[in-house]
Amino acid sequence: MEPASCRAAPRARARATLRKRAGRTLSRFDPVHSLPPSLRRPVAEGWAIIAPLLAAALALRRWPQVSAALVAAALLVGAALRDPERPPPETDDALAPADGRVVAVDQVWDDHLNAPMLEIAIFLALWHVHVQRAPLAGRVIATRSYAGSYLPALWPGAAGNYREATYLDTAWGPCAVTQIAGLLARRIVRWVDEGDTLRQGQRLGMIKFGSRVTLRLPAGSEPLVSIGEEVRASVT
Repeated sequence: MEPASCRAAPRARARATLRKRAGRTLSRFDPVHSLPPSLRRPVAEGWAIIAPLLAAALALRRWPQVSAALVAAALLVGAALRDPERPPPETDDALAPADGRVVAVDQVWDDHLNAPMLEIAIFLALWHVHVQRAPLAGRVIATRSYAGSYLPALWPGAAGNYREATYLDTAWGPCAVTQIAGLLARRIVRWVDEGDTLRQGQRLGMIKFGSRVTLRLPAGSEPLVSIGEEVRASVT
């Protein structure tokens, strides 16, 4: 008769294989990416705000009006952090890097590039999509962080607020997208790093919640928008 230890060996190997496979499966599980695409960004970027609001709503369910207000606040935060799909049109023109209203079109001096550039400033209100996108296809050649204040985004001095600049080398030449913090929008997230190659319309980052974004293009560029005009990232 075959020894019991020999008969049990295949079962042991099978159990070990199952454990290994289960471990690999669990290690690949990502709860955020298991959500519908429309919910991924609000959960990934807003859980630290949304979760306490929903927890408070649950704890205060004895007071329906207060609980309902907290749930509504959580839904508003989720809506503010929405991230719709925006396939860019086929164009050689630079696209808007952000949703919002154009508040300035000026010639400015860029200290990093040491050159004059055309700058288009866009104000993002609370109801706009807060995700920024690449205006042109290109490679990220530099990222810069600048300390500053947190003035309201529409104030003249807001350009000196805390900001994050992303410089791209494109077929047009160098361009820069700068995310600028504001009075309420103090958190800036950048999803790209130096050396990354981006498609036109690819996501760059997010400002929580709203504030201001500037696009800088080579000085000879012709602006196709004017002050007061509404634009949409990766569309306009």
